[in-house]
Amino acid sequence: MFRKLKVSQILLIFSLVFTLCLFRESKAQQTNKLIPANIPQIEIVTNTNPSEDYLFLGLTEGDYGHLMIIDNDAVPVFYKRVDGIIFNFLWQENGELTYNIYPDSSYGLDSSGNLVNRFYVPDSLSFDFHELTVIADGSYYVLSDENVVVDLSGIVPGGSTHANLISQNIHHMDVNDNEIWKWRSFDHYDILDADSAVNLTQGTIDWTHCNSIKVDYDGNLLLSTRNFNEITKINRQTGDIIWRFGGERNQFQFINDDRRFARQHDAKRNAAGNLIMFDNGVRLVPQYSSLVEYELDEDSLTATLIRRFTRDESVWSRIRGGVQGLSNGNHLICWGERPNPGVTEINPDNEIVYEINFPGGGHRYRSFRFPWETNYFDVDKDSIEFGIVEIGDSSTIPVNLINRNNQQVIINEILNKDSAFQINENLPIILPPNDTITTSVTFKPYSNEYKKDKINYRYNVDTLIIAQQVYVEGYTSLTSAEEEGQYPDEFLLAQNYPNPFNPITNIGFQIADRGFVILKIFDILGNEVATLVNEELSAGNYEVEFSVAQINNLSSGIYFYQLKAGKFIQSKKMILLK
Repeated sequence: MFRKLKVSQILLIFSLVFTLCLFRESKAQQTNKLIPANIPQIEIVTNTNPSEDYLFLGLTEGDYGHLMIIDNDAVPVFYKRVDGIIFNFLWQENGELTYNIYPDSSYGLDSSGNLVNRFYVPDSLSFDFHELTVIADGSYYVLSDENVVVDLSGIVPGGSTHANLISQNIHHMDVNDNEIWKWRSFDHYDILDADSAVNLTQGTIDWTHCNSIKVDYDGNLLLSTRNFNEITKINRQTGDIIWRFGGERNQFQFINDDRRFARQHDAKRNAAGNLIMFDNGVRLVPQYSSLVEYELDEDSLTATLIRRFTRDESVWSRIRGGVQGLSNGNHLICWGERPNPGVTEINPDNEIVYEINFPGGGHRYRSFRFPWETNYFDVDKDSIEFGIVEIGDSSTIPVNLINRNNQQVIINEILNKDSAFQINENLPIILPPNDTITTSVTFKPYSNEYKKDKINYRYNVDTLIIAQQVYVEGYTSLTSAEEEGQYPDEFLLAQNYPNPFNPITNIGFQIADRGFVILKIFDILGNEVATLVNEELSAGNYEVEFSVAQINNLSSGIYFYQLKAGKFIQSKKMILLK
């Protein structure tokens, strides 16, 4: 027997159901808005404990270039639409975001997306779009293209008497765009050094095709000369060639490597001091692309292959591509012209821990990971731990939005995924110059489990996105907290507290199995600041204290702490405010 309901009760139930549906729809819409439809879409294939640094992507789709800094969920913290084909969008040591536009332009942005710099080569030469390396003092290394007319008739059978060789020069320019130092390819290479596949009988010859410059550990330069299949080390003071690795003039003995490399990109050192590069593998048999890593003995001139990572020898990218050694010991690979896979991160065991594809195809050159934060506005917390909150209860914690600039700041979106974390603010928020506005985040759990999310405070218009992220987490019971502590692989690195801190903060971690444990502090450039743990530990929960007093002249800013225990590696960010 069913009890009859009054009309008022029916209306009340209908109202509640309708409100719940609107709430769920609103949350679904909010989640979708995290990744706007007007920016290139990213397909996440794998995401299992990768680096926490942001991913820098320079994508060209349709009529525009898209400068993107995204988190591991493909949520943008920075986006800027520009005209032209992008090469090499990255963070530089002087704090600028730089990008090159094909064929001959290079720009610098501040972290609010404002154009603050242009980069040049001396008059009469053409800017080469492949590379730009800015160092901390604001000076920069850049490539130029030079056309050299040469009589090749007596050097190459069938050679032209007026052959136009396209070669590259290296320039070190000061912060005011004055040339400090120059290295000219034509003065140091022989014409016949080019790979045999380079046709020296043509009227115009793409001769050297240099595509990367990196400052080596000793201040000298590493130059990737693609059409020679060669990495050249150059004395930064004299310009003399120190050694030549690969190609026709190779000076090294290859150990454990019969394949070598061909038409490579992006040669540099990783954290272990080894030489890494993206080997395009053009005309090698079988033909596939790979990350290669060599241990070089520069005295005995031996090159021992440490690793060659391929996708089962099935992925080949004829042009473009790049690699990067990360602070957590992983390596990032950009597969050049291939949209699928697009970017892959591998751990020291060559396991894929992160991978994305680009469904829209388009053009990309290299990809990078860096820690990054905008100066458009600031937040006083980069993470919030609510602790244990029972179902039906709630906890609210304030978050200060800070404008340190002389112009007002607009925040027109505050978005997150999980409805257990609620932000009730009227938008837009207008931050007056050099002022602070207090907002709040509420944790109101609706189920008995561990919850975590990211709150995205951002300015979003059609051509520009600038965001700050605050990590939030909370539990509904001690049981859910303990259950979460089993991941990943029953190891856990907790967020430091307090954060931001001065002068002392605490770092907690959980070890599942007895083994050797290392806990280190790094600055934003990846330099080691301190070692807090370096010993064998039994399974259990631990907490260590880090004091600024332990380190001389430690300045305010972003730092990272990293836990290594067996195969488990994880890093987290913390902020020192003096």
